Amino acid sequence: MSAALSLRGGTALACTGLAAAACVPMFGNAYATTFVFTILIAYILAQSWDWIAGEMGYVNLGHYCFYGIGAYAFSIALVAKYPVLLALLFCVAFTAIVAMLLSFPLFRLKGDYFAFATLALLPLAEILAYNLSDITKGGDGISLPPQSVLSIAYWGALGVCVVAAYLTVWLNRQHFGYALKSIRNDEEVAEVMGIRIFPVKLRVTVLSASFAALAGALQSWQLSYVDPPTVFGLNVALVPVAMALLGGSGLLWGPIIGVLLLACMQQWLLINLKTLQTTIYGAVILLIGRFMPGGILRAPWIRRLPWLHALTREHHERIDSSTTHAAVQGHLPLPKRSIHREQPVLQCQGLTMAFGGNIAVNQIDLRLMQGEIIGLIGANGSGKTTLFNCISKVYEPRSGSLSLDGTSLIGLRRDEVAHLGVGRTYQIPRPFGDLTVQENIAIPLMFKHQGLAPREALARAREFIAYVDLEPHLTERADSLSLQQKKALEFARALASEPKLLLVDEVASGLTPIEINRFVRHIRHVRDEFGITVIWVEHIFSALAQVVDRVIVLEQGQCIADGSLQSVIADERVLRTYLGSAAQLPNAGSTHA
Repeated sequence: MSAALSLRGGTALACTGLAAAACVPMFGNAYATTFVFTILIAYILAQSWDWIAGEMGYVNLGHYCFYGIGAYAFSIALVAKYPVLLALLFCVAFTAIVAMLLSFPLFRLKGDYFAFATLALLPLAEILAYNLSDITKGGDGISLPPQSVLSIAYWGALGVCVVAAYLTVWLNRQHFGYALKSIRNDEEVAEVMGIRIFPVKLRVTVLSASFAALAGALQSWQLSYVDPPTVFGLNVALVPVAMALLGGSGLLWGPIIGVLLLACMQQWLLINLKTLQTTIYGAVILLIGRFMPGGILRAPWIRRLPWLHALTREHHERIDSSTTHAAVQGHLPLPKRSIHREQPVLQCQGLTMAFGGNIAVNQIDLRLMQGEIIGLIGANGSGKTTLFNCISKVYEPRSGSLSLDGTSLIGLRRDEVAHLGVGRTYQIPRPFGDLTVQENIAIPLMFKHQGLAPREALARAREFIAYVDLEPHLTERADSLSLQQKKALEFARALASEPKLLLVDEVASGLTPIEINRFVRHIRHVRDEFGITVIWVEHIFSALAQVVDRVIVLEQGQCIADGSLQSVIADERVLRTYLGSAAQLPNAGSTHA
């Protein structure tokens, strides 16, 4: 009920603000219209920047470059006497092509390297604008035909703002939006869950650049002039970034609040102070960043104010409540596969993975039959997790063959391997931390072959959540869970990917005996009921002893034993290098290998 009231309150506030903004050219003077127009342009830039930074987690410091490219493309087309609408289309298309081409080298970088590479776009674009004088008129700039277009440009900017705001809401309800959030949290895990990463990055970059280009075109049309320092200068390029960060990057209302606050502050400083405006402006931003990390709308005291709570809601607080109250059927919605014990599901031959001179997996030959539960053991550094990473294609093996159900995995992407039926957990849990438990499990349901719509995926996720006893934590963020709960979440998320082959990496470590027994029952159940083949890496030997059909032992990247539990624990080399006296107590509930 309170969520519905918050939604209605936010919608009413947005409609009131939109109606007031639409009336400014009719009832306000030229100064008021120009000031609000500047705010609209700033919002378009801040919101379009936040699609990449706030939603996907890539800090693009060169976003203003697309504003400048759009301004120049529009101005050149308009001076060439193209109609305004055609000039706008040309500026969007040209900027989108540039953004697409830049995506290929830029997205080979991550983190600080990506941020600094994008920052270099601004001086590069400014130098090109100065030197391509036959096209850009160099330092003289381009003068547009003098026209009184303030009102038309204003309503155009207002329309673009409405579309940008709508797209922001729409993104949070689509596969595309969940793909962006997954990348923001953990790009590698997102791929392993079945998301193809680069097309998502490409699409959001083109979308973001297109809106920045429209902002540049409309403002250059209103100013009737464009030159390199105005549209590529660092003194103005980072202001929209500061606005989004100030309000709360990644929040629906964050860019809007940041734009309003900084634009009004900047205007007040220009009118009331003759000097040091920029210094004071920067100091205020630094202080807010220091004492309100995450933006003003994430400040605890702001979130406690009832009349502002609708503005402070995170994306997961906007999920349709009907998906959190869907009826639980009491069974896992997984396909049931018949088990043919004589048919292999995974085959490796001569599989090798090396890091420099360190050979982590050395000429491993494996043959796993359908429905087997394999225990994979070995000392730390023996190559167990590296083998998992080769199978799930986190690493591309240096040599050897690797196939699943007769299909070679060599050269395939991680998302393609996930769609073929490989699911996994991680030794150190890697849930999508700022997404809820429900969203974490819904994501592989959305991105499998013939993936579900987000609403349906969120509802179906409850079956997997109930299976691992996490229902009380359904709408909690994953980073708030205990270690044991995160492991349960990862197991449920791996099952939601509908695997033929499930790679389980030390899930039992840190669990109580009761929790270990429950997990053993789960492993046995998913094999018996759904025909899932399991490879389980585990140091708690007594847990493996309860369920495995076969044990494989690795030492320094090589397979030193492969056979039944009894034959492996009797192997002298295994006893000497790994098991020790533990081999005499395979059924002891507290024995650790």
